[in-house]
Amino acid sequence: MPQDDAKHFATVLQQEAKEHGFDPFTGVAIVHFESGWYPEMVSENGEDYGLGQIRARYIGACRKDEDPLNDPSPECKAVKASLLTAETNIRTMAQLITNNRKLCKEKTGSALFHQWLASYQGRNFPKQNRWCQPGDKTWQVIKYRRHLIDELVHKKHPPAKTAKKSKK
Repeated sequence: MPQDDAKHFATVLQQEAKEHGFDPFTGVAIVHFESGWYPEMVSENGEDYGLGQIRARYIGACRKDEDPLNDPSPECKAVKASLLTAETNIRTMAQLITNNRKLCKEKTGSALFHQWLASYQGRNFPKQNRWCQPGDKTWQVIKYRRHLIDELVHKKHPPAKTAKKSKK
């Protein structure tokens, strides 16, 4: 990825993370596993778009379409195209994080990181009344986020060492 793109994506992600109350490392980890940082990525089944692999059928005009996958309206096609724009996708991902927190809180009584991340990943099963259930992919993202923090924060700013007492 060109450095200018990376800087721009980072700026947008930091703004959205601040506005929606999550740390940017979470967004980096999600995008890493969802699209590998390819803004124009579309899933094999044609449902998920862009950096955060947003399921288009639940966004904007696509929500109103009878068959947004096989027969999208012109308005739904425009939504899908917009999700392939990194900025729009990151902003939509951030809003979905907020929405999934609310959903998990409503359905389970809590909105812990692993719960809303699982919900973001589509791990809700309404027919079984199972909501916000983490799976292997959820834990992969969490582990990678921890790795990023260890590598980029803790190594850059290691915890202060306590002074040893000198023997006299």
